[in-house]
Amino acid sequence: MKTVEEIGKEWSSYNPPSDDGILRIIQNWGNELISNFRSNLQKNKSLASRNLYQQIEPEVTTTKTGYNLKIQMLDYWKYVENGRPPTRTNSPSNPTLQKSIEEWIVNKGIQVRTSKNQDRRTAIKSLAYVIARKIHRNGTKARPFISPALTREMQQVLSDRIGKYIADTLAGE
Repeated sequence: MKTVEEIGKEWSSYNPPSDDGILRIIQNWGNELISNFRSNLQKNKSLASRNLYQQIEPEVTTTKTGYNLKIQMLDYWKYVENGRPPTRTNSPSNPTLQKSIEEWIVNKGIQVRTSKNQDRRTAIKSLAYVIARKIHRNGTKARPFISPALTREMQQVLSDRIGKYIADTLAGE
């Protein structure tokens, strides 16, 4: 059996950045978290397109004091998570929003009505303008997918796994 001094010495020389066991724990936990995000996106019908769902990626980096987990996703995640309040401007002239809506219309294969003097591209732009105007006037409803997944319990799971790994490593198992 080890003495308190021996355990203390082992603990003081423990260097997490040189140990890939904790890195693997963090990567696995990050993948579980992302799986929960995706599950929540499907449950609350937040998938206007599958882009947000498909483009959620974990990025684990090593720092001087340990590790950093960053979840990369498309910028509009915050509007899905928190909703979007109505804006005070009368014009929905947000080129980024309108362009995104145009892409969504094309990707979804939504049929647009065209007149004799109007081509499909112009009809798509008109429909995107109307949708953007509606979003600007009324905002959008929050459809949280991160906060239901990133709970204290989920964070405790990570803490418990790392704690168990460190204890097992120091015990020599």
